[in-house]
Amino acid sequence: MDPISIVSAIAMIFGLLTADAVVNADTVAVQIDVPASVARTGYTEDVAERIFTHEFETMNQTPSLLQPPLMRSARQPTIIGVIASSLRLDNFTAALQDLLGLERTRITGAIVTSAPGERERLLINSSSASSGAFSLDLSEAGDMDRLLRRAALDTMERVQPYRAALFQFNQISASGGQDYSAVVQLAERELSRPLRAEALEERSFLQNLLGIVALLNNDLDEAERRFRLSFYWNPGFTVGRINLAFIHVERDRYQDAIELLTPLVAGGLRQRLSNHSRRFGFQQEAMLNTLGTALWALGDLDGAEAAYKRATREHPTSAGAYAYWARLLRERGDEQAAAEKEKIAHVNALTFENYPEIANLYFWMSPRDNQPLVRRVDVPALTR
Repeated sequence: MDPISIVSAIAMIFGLLTADAVVNADTVAVQIDVPASVARTGYTEDVAERIFTHEFETMNQTPSLLQPPLMRSARQPTIIGVIASSLRLDNFTAALQDLLGLERTRITGAIVTSAPGERERLLINSSSASSGAFSLDLSEAGDMDRLLRRAALDTMERVQPYRAALFQFNQISASGGQDYSAVVQLAERELSRPLRAEALEERSFLQNLLGIVALLNNDLDEAERRFRLSFYWNPGFTVGRINLAFIHVERDRYQDAIELLTPLVAGGLRQRLSNHSRRFGFQQEAMLNTLGTALWALGDLDGAEAAYKRATREHPTSAGAYAYWARLLRERGDEQAAAEKEKIAHVNALTFENYPEIANLYFWMSPRDNQPLVRRVDVPALTR
């Protein structure tokens, strides 16, 4: 082979390995070692890892603006990893991730056997840039399935505390509960740790979630404090600013809401979010609905209608934007157009998907002063 071909082949392999390092940087690799005595009961290493990762994936299915990590068994290499192994470059991907400053999380566990009838133990070790190193020593009496699922939850609380807190928050909300003390305790524990640059986004989402909990408890003072804290150390955290603008509208500080949101609109929120998935359509809709309601409250009906119209363009399956637009049109005397928009709102509400980070997906806003918080259940006539 001529020198140019050799150099080209090396460059291609290097490029593939580098791409593999970047693509799999956010992947959590799990490996659980199982002794032969336990494997004979059916809980092989493959089964144990499947139960563990399934529990992780269940928690990661909670809708969120924060992208969840991918899960895989450490025994299942990527396609490029197979190539690296054949070339004896097994550690090259990991080394590249370290060199590029990319996140790597690896969870290793070992089931420890004891005398028959005694408690089984599962030892967990993990390390990542965001969570640091930690170890867990868990045990259960004769229930391996429960032990593995419990280990997954406890590990998630340390590897990705926000996802664990959000999962608990949704579990409580779905069951009709109102006691979010477990969520607050988990979030506060993580926020009490020393501030690290690697965990800024995680901390912002935790502060924002505590703001949502405060809103559900009708505590606007605490909600405002939390939303402000969510972007204090992380100025680029847009969700907290949108939720603070919601607080401004609820407290009849309409001009404050407009001044907070206008730079986000003028600065091109779409450009900053264009590389992300469609979940950010909800964020754009929330921003424009809040801006539209603040403009409406100050008498700028044309500006309000333009904001609602743009919100439906940014997020065509929105129920809220069409509902606000319908009410505004009705107030302007265009009953036919209002009825058309209201009909679309009702249809879209049938497939309504809530992202728990956004305040105005929980509550209706009003352009009227001195109005209480009103929960969104469906698409009412919005008579406030």
